[in-house]
This record gives sequence, structure tokens and C-alpha cells, in this order.
Amino acid sequence: MHDLIIVGGGAAGLAAAAYALDKQLDVMVVYENLGGKINQKFTMHADTDFLVGHILVHLDAPETTSEEVTRLGAETVQEFERQVTTQRGRALFDRVRRVTKEGDVFKVETERSGTLQAAAVIIASGAVPKQIDAPGREFINHGIGYTPVTFARALAGKTAVVIGCTQRALRGAAELAPTAAQVYLVAPKFPHDDPIFAVLRKRPNVEVLEGYTVTEVTGTTTVDTVVVEQDGKVRRLPVDAAFADVGLTPNSAMVKDVVETDADGFIIVDKRNATSLPGLFAAGDVTTVYGEHTLIAIGEGARAALAAHDYLLARG
Repeated sequence: MHDLIIVGGGAAGLAAAAYALDKQLDVMVVYENLGGKINQKFTMHADTDFLVGHILVHLDAPETTSEEVTRLGAETVQEFERQVTTQRGRALFDRVRRVTKEGDVFKVETERSGTLQAAAVIIASGAVPKQIDAPGREFINHGIGYTPVTFARALAGKTAVVIGCTQRALRGAAELAPTAAQVYLVAPKFPHDDPIFAVLRKRPNVEVLEGYTVTEVTGTTTVDTVVVEQDGKVRRLPVDAAFADVGLTPNSAMVKDVVETDADGFIIVDKRNATSLPGLFAAGDVTTVYGEHTLIAIGEGARAALAAHDYLLARG
């Protein structure tokens, strides 16, 4: 039996694993995508791929300080990945079907490797973006999170469209607006009582297209036009970059029957990343903690591992 099983190989999961290894715990990481979002490549320069996550854009622009921070986060996660994979028997490529607890023992059911056992478990399985329902949606990469601020300087004087009314969408538009020439904000309905939305409505370079839906996204290698419609009225928005955030779906099905979640399925955690089931912790995008940034995920993963370690110490 393992001391700790971590479900998920993204920033939060790997950070938790690195902490656990430092504490000399018998830890196993069960993953489907080792490295998570940091392994997504997007073109920023004509001959350069940049690991950032969440954006599809092609611009001739210098790197910004925010980009350097993102690189630092990616390099940190890659170092955690190296620490885990260079130790034999610490990483398992598999899908977790279900997590249950019998007495003091957690049972982690996998698709190909049978049932694993551990004294504690951390769920860091992430979330997947919901897609817009429109032709050409493959030109848009989903999830705003930290990306707009990363590209704020690169998009200076450019035009961007943000699709969605989630908190991440509004925050992303607010981060783009100070430097972009034009920002279009598109959604069927917006939360008018949201303070960020109130600020966006006052910006002269932000056009709020409430009640519009995206009917098509066009481009060659990257998006260049977003077509929107309202009651038969069609507008073609020429853009340099497009972002979409119409919500996330958490990968929490394996624990939905044993822990408390919110209405959308995100795992509810306390300030120490503990769930409602003792010994089961969670970190990263699968939880109710807002962030969706590599550095935040690293911190959440490390804190979950700290709490799990304390739980194990108390067991004796």
C-alpha cells in the first residue's frame, strides 16, 4: 500500500508529488497527461513555439515580463516532472475510474492497472474547457485564466475578442483592455452586478455585444474573423486574437460519490485543500479555488501535499 496516491499529472499534481518525495513518502502519481497544460504549444513568433496554455494567436511581438513568469512556472513544473519520472515506480500512465475509502484505506480503481491502495489521496485531475458551438471553433483555444495578461503587451494596439461571461472571461477582457486597441466581449447575457463588467462597460475601447452568439470563426493558420449574430443581425469582427471561456467541466467524476462538490461538480476544499472526506485532498482546477495559473496550481498542490503529510503523521 502506498502512503499517498496523486491523481493527475499537471502542475498541481506534480508539485504535490515533489513535496511528497521530499518528505520521503511512498507516493504514486496516476496520470493521463504528464505535465498538463504546460505542454500545449502555441505560435507567438514566426519561428517560435511558446509554452503558455490557453491561447491561439500569431503575433510579431517581443516577450513580456509576464511571459517570463509563465516560462518560470513551466520550467518549475518540468523539474517536478523530472523528479517524479526519474524515480522508478512513481508514475503510472492510466485513467482513474473511481476512488473509495474502506476503513482507513483508500482504493483507487484504474482502467488498466487494477485497484491501487493508499493511506491518503490527492485529486489534481484538472478541468476541461467547454467548447463554443460554431464552425471553425478549432481556431480558438479555450480558457482565459492567466493568458490575457501574459499577452497584454503583445496585443497592444491589436484587436481581440473574448467570448463568454464567466469570471475568467471578464477578468481576461479587463486585463487586455488597457493595452489593446479594441476588445469585443461577446455572450448571450452578462452579470450586470459584477464590478469587473461595470468597469468594462465604461472603457471606450471595449464593445459589449450582449445577446450575440458566435456563429462562425474563420482564419488560415490562426483566427482572423469572428462572426456573431443577434436576431438575424450579423456582424463580422476582424481580430488578431480570440479567447473563449464559456465554462469548465471538472474531472471529478471519480470522487463525486464520496466528497462534496458545488453545483458544477468542482470539489469543495478548505483552506488546507482538504475535502469533506478525511484523508482525501484536492488541488488545482478541479477544485472551487479560483486561479487557473501555473504558479497558483503549484502552490495549491504543495499545500495539499503538506496537509496530506500532516494527516499521515497523525495516523502514526
